[in-house]
Amino acid sequence: MKSEMLVLFLVSLLLLPSAAGSTVIEEVSDPGNVNRLFSDFKTPVIRPGNDDTLSFTLTNPYEADMERVTLAVEIYAYATLDDIEKDLSRLDDLPVFRTSQDTVYSVDLGTLPSGYDHFNDLTLETRNRTPEGVYFLRFTLEFEYGGEEVLMKSRGHFSDQEWQEAERRPGESDRPYYVGNLNITALGINGLISDSSFSVKTPIPRWPQYMLGGFAAFFGILAVMIYMQEEYNSFPWLEKTLNEWSGKFKQFRRRLEHRLRQR
Repeated sequence: MKSEMLVLFLVSLLLLPSAAGSTVIEEVSDPGNVNRLFSDFKTPVIRPGNDDTLSFTLTNPYEADMERVTLAVEIYAYATLDDIEKDLSRLDDLPVFRTSQDTVYSVDLGTLPSGYDHFNDLTLETRNRTPEGVYFLRFTLEFEYGGEEVLMKSRGHFSDQEWQEAERRPGESDRPYYVGNLNITALGINGLISDSSFSVKTPIPRWPQYMLGGFAAFFGILAVMIYMQEEYNSFPWLEKTLNEWSGKFKQFRRRLEHRLRQR
C-alpha cells in the first residue's frame, strides 16, 4: 500500500509542472486578457512630406508581471481604392519610423508590472513623393509570463492559406490553444493581437466649404429680412434695393433677347 502511494505521489510531482504550464498558457491566451493588451489607438492622416504621430497604449492585463517584453511594429502593406499592394519593395519613398529610419520599429520594454499602462508615441516620416493611400501596420509582442515564453502576432503576419488552416476547429486536446474558432496553435502563437493602419493623403482644400457656408448664411439672413419687410415693413431700404436690382436685371434680359434675335 505504501509503495502504491509513493508511486502516485511521484507521478503527481511529474505532472505538476505540465499542469502549471497549461494554466499559464490558458491565462495568457484568454481573449478577455489578449483584447486588453492594446488600446487607445490614434492613427494619423499625414500630408505627403510631413510627419505625424501614431500612438497607442500597451497594458499588462495579467495578475503577474510581463517580463522581457519586446514590441515590434511594421508597415507591411499599402492600399488604394483600386488595389492592395503587399510587396512594398515596388514602392519608392515609403513612410518610415523616425527612430529606426525604416518600415520596422522594435523596442525592448523590460518588465511591465500587473495593470501597468505603457504609452507609445511613434513618429512617422513621409516625403513629398510618398504614395498616397492607406498603410497597414502589423504587431509582434514577445514576453515571459510565469516562466513561459509567450509570442503574439497580429493578422498581417499570416497568409490567407495559413489563416484558412487556422480556422479549422481543433480537437478538444488543443483546447488551451485556440480562441473561439481560431486554432492559434496552428499559427504558432499564444494570442492574436490587432493590426492597425494610417493614411497618407493631401487634404481637400477648405475654401470651397467655407464659401458655400458663407453663401448659405447670406441667403438665409436675406430670406428672413425679406419676410420681415413684407410683414412688418422693417427694412424699407431693402425693398428699394431689391426693386432697383430687379429693374436692372429685366433691362439686361431684354437687351440680351434683342441681340439674340438680331443673330
